Amino acid sequence: MGTVNRIQRCNGDLAVFSALAVAVLSALLLFLPAGEAIAGTITTCSGCHGMPPVDASFRAISTGRFGGNHNTHSWASGGGSNCAKCHRMPSTNYHRDGKINLAGNINNSPVQARYRNMTTVPHNATPVFGTCSNVNCHFEAVTPTWGGALFSAPADCNRCHGAPPSGGATGAAGSHAKHDQYYAGAANCQKCHSNNTTFSHATSAGHRNLNISFAAAPNNGSGAYSGALNDYLPSQPNAFGSCTATYCHSPGNKASSFDAPNQAATWGGSLTCTGCHKSNNASGDIIASGSHSRHVNATKFYTIGCTKCHAATVNSTMTITDTSAHVNGKVNIRFNSLTTAVNGTYGGQATPYAKDPGTAYGQCNNVYCHSNAQNNGGVGITYTQPTWGNAGSGACGTCHGTNHSFAAEIATGSHTKHLASTVYTGTARCLMCHNVGGLAFDGSCNNSCHSATSKHTDGRVDLIFPSNFGATAVYNGTPRPGDGYNTCSNISCHYSTTTPAWGTATPITCVGCHSLAVLLASGAHAKHISATAVPTLYNYTANRSTAGEYDFGCSNCHPISSTNHYNSAINVTLKNNEAGVGSLRTKNSATAVGINVANSGITGTSKTSIRCSMTYCHSNGNPNNLIYATTPDWYGGSFTGDRCANCHGNAPNSTIAGSKSHYNRKFLGYTSMPGGHQIGIHAMGIYSSPSGLAKAGTSGRSSHGNAATATTISCNICHYLTVTTARNDDNTVCKTCHYAGNTVGAQTGNLAAIANKSKHVNGLVNVDFKPVTMLSKAQVRQKYYVTHAYSSVWKRNGGYKVSGSHDSAKTPFNTATMWDGSTKTCSNIACHNGNSVKWTDNDGATECISCHGSL
Repeated sequence: MGTVNRIQRCNGDLAVFSALAVAVLSALLLFLPAGEAIAGTITTCSGCHGMPPVDASFRAISTGRFGGNHNTHSWASGGGSNCAKCHRMPSTNYHRDGKINLAGNINNSPVQARYRNMTTVPHNATPVFGTCSNVNCHFEAVTPTWGGALFSAPADCNRCHGAPPSGGATGAAGSHAKHDQYYAGAANCQKCHSNNTTFSHATSAGHRNLNISFAAAPNNGSGAYSGALNDYLPSQPNAFGSCTATYCHSPGNKASSFDAPNQAATWGGSLTCTGCHKSNNASGDIIASGSHSRHVNATKFYTIGCTKCHAATVNSTMTITDTSAHVNGKVNIRFNSLTTAVNGTYGGQATPYAKDPGTAYGQCNNVYCHSNAQNNGGVGITYTQPTWGNAGSGACGTCHGTNHSFAAEIATGSHTKHLASTVYTGTARCLMCHNVGGLAFDGSCNNSCHSATSKHTDGRVDLIFPSNFGATAVYNGTPRPGDGYNTCSNISCHYSTTTPAWGTATPITCVGCHSLAVLLASGAHAKHISATAVPTLYNYTANRSTAGEYDFGCSNCHPISSTNHYNSAINVTLKNNEAGVGSLRTKNSATAVGINVANSGITGTSKTSIRCSMTYCHSNGNPNNLIYATTPDWYGGSFTGDRCANCHGNAPNSTIAGSKSHYNRKFLGYTSMPGGHQIGIHAMGIYSSPSGLAKAGTSGRSSHGNAATATTISCNICHYLTVTTARNDDNTVCKTCHYAGNTVGAQTGNLAAIANKSKHVNGLVNVDFKPVTMLSKAQVRQKYYVTHAYSSVWKRNGGYKVSGSHDSAKTPFNTATMWDGSTKTCSNIACHNGNSVKWTDNDGATECISCHGSL
C-alpha cells in the first residue's frame, strides 16, 4: 500500500532539479556576452531568468525564458532556498562562469541522486538535456529527459513508482497486485492512502512518513496499519506490518465496529477465504456463522459448496470470480443456476441480492434443497422457508417429514403404508428403500444417510435398496422428481414380484406379492396350501383344507403380528402360545421363536434348508401322548417309504407309537408283535383245523386276504372319511407278503392315500366307521354260537371251518349308533360281539372275557 502512495506523490522531483539547472545556465549565458559584471544593475535572480525560471522551447533573451521544466518543479514560496534542492546556490553571481552548478545529492535523496551523474554542466544556447537518477522525488527511478512533457495525475503515477508498485524500482510489491484486482486504478489508491496529487507529495518522498488512510469506503475511517512508515523507497528495507479494524479484512458480518479477521492481514502476505471469515469443509477451518456449519461442515453431514448460494462471488474451486461482489460492503447472495437452487429467493428477494452485513437473517424459499422433492402423486413440489441461523427451521423433518419431532411423517405416495407395516422403527425404515450410503442394513439407523449426503438434495429421488431386501431390487421409474410414480421389481418385501405403482390407493392383497404361482413353486408350499384358493390376510390361522387339498392359514407357520412382515426375512414360528394362534398351533410343543433356537422346533438355514420337529401337523396325533416327527427338508425334501409311519405310525407298526389300543399285544396281530385293530379279527390266530392255523391267502380257508370271507381291518374301517383304502403295501409288516412276485397272491401297488384332507391334520381324531358288514373267519364253535350271544350279533355263512365259511355281522357299521365320541366308547358293534368297549381300556382293562364271556 505504501508504494502506491509513493507513486501518487512523485510527479517530477528530478524535473525540478533539471529546470532549475537550466535556468541557472540560461542566466549565465545572459551575463557572458558582456564579459563584465553588471552588478548594481541586476540584483536578484529574477533579473535574468525569472524566479522561478519560466519555461520556453528556446532561449528568449527578452523574457529570460529557456528550455526545461522549472515551472513545474518550483514551489509557491521559498525563493532561492527551493533552488537549492537541485543546485549549489551561489553567494555571489560567480555562477556566471558558463557552468550550471548542481547539487551533489539532489533534494538530499536517501541514495545519492544526480543529473547526468554530474555536479557541473556547461551551458550553451542549444543544450542537450539529460535525466536524473536515484532522486527521491521520482521514487529513485530514472527521470524523463529534462524539458519533456509534463506529468499529470493520476495518469502518470506509474512513471515513478508503478501503479500499483510491483517490486524493484516500482516500489515494494507487497499486496498491491491483489488489492488492485479489487480496487483497480490510481483513483482507488485512496482506499488506503490520502489523495496525493501535489508537488510536495513527490519532493517530500523519503523525508516523510507513508500516508496511510482508511477514510474511504468500505472502511469508512476504521483501520490501522502496524508497519514502519518511513522505509518505502526502493532503496529502503520495506518492512511490512498488518492491518487491523478494517472491513476489508473482517468476517464481513458487520457494517461498522468490524470483528477481527480469522487471521492477521499482513501486507505482502497471502490469505485465503479462511483468512477473514473461514471457509468450506476442505479448508479445515470451517465457517460457522449463521447456518454455515450445517451446510458446509462434514461433521454436520453436509459439504455444500459456497458457490451454491454465492455463485456471483465464487466458483466450485473456491476462486473469486467477481471481485465486485466481494469485499464490497455487502453479503452477496446468488443461487447457482446450475444447481437445484436455481429459482431460489432470499428474504423475499430474487437473487442476486446484496444484503447489508449485520442486518437480520432472512428466509430461503423456492430452493429445492428445502422442499418435499415432489408432492403427492409425484407431480409438483412444495417449498419450505427455513430462516438462516435458525437450526430448527431447517432441521430433518421440516421438508418432507420423518419420524423426528419437527413434523409429521411423510405421507405422500405409499409412505404411510410402508412406514407403518414394518418391524423396524425410526429412520431405519427409510433405509429400506433409500440406503444412499450403501451400508449393510442391520435394522438400525446406521448413518447411511449421513455418510452420503451428496445424494440428498441432489435433484433426484434416490432409491437404493439394501441387499437384504433383494440383491437385484430396482425401481422402474426415473429418479427425477415430478415424473410421477412407478413400480418396483425383485423386492423381497414383495416376495420379489413387481409391485403396483407407488401411491396406488387400492390395498395390495396377499397375492399381490405372494401370487399362487410363486408360492406353489416355493419350498413345500404346494403341499400345505390350496392351488386355487388365495390367501386373504396375513394373520390367517384357519385350516380351510378340503377333501382334495390341504389349505393351512399362513400363520400356522408364520408370525401372527404383521410387524414381522416386510422385513426381508422369512419369519417362521411354531410357538404354541402366541396370542391369536389357531387351534392347530396350540397343539405344537414349540415354546420359543427363531431358527436353531432351543425349543423353537425349527432348524436349518433360512431360504436354504429348514426342518420342523415340534409341530402337531407332523405328530402321531395322539392327544394323550403327542410324539412329534422331524419333517423332511422344506426345500425339496419329501417323506419316503411308509409315509404314514413317518408321523404317527402305520399299524402294525411301533416306530412312532399312537394310542395303546392300536397296539394291544393281547389280541389281534402277529405273534410277538403289537397287535390291535389291524388285518382282521384274530386274523393270525384262526385255526383252520386241529392241526394248524389258517394262513393268509386268497382261498376259501385263508384267514386274511379273501374279501369274500374276511374283512381287512385297517385305518379305513374306523377313519373312513379320512382313509378309504384298506391296503398299504409300504407298511413294513404288510410288505412281508405284499411285494411284487409274492407266492400267496397278496396284492401290491396299493399305497395308502388320504381320501379327505379336511379330515386329516385338523386337530381332531375323526372316527367314522366304514358302513360295511363285517366279515370274519374267526368262527366260534357251533354250540357256543347258538348258546351264547354270538348268534344275536353274527350270522353264520357256509358252515363252520370249511372252505368259504365265515361269519357276517348282522348290523353294518354305523358311527352314529356305535360310537360315543364323548366317552370314546364302541357299542353294539360285532367286532366286540355287541359289547361296549372303551378305547382307553387297554393294557389289561380289556381282555378276552370282555367280549367272549365264557368259551
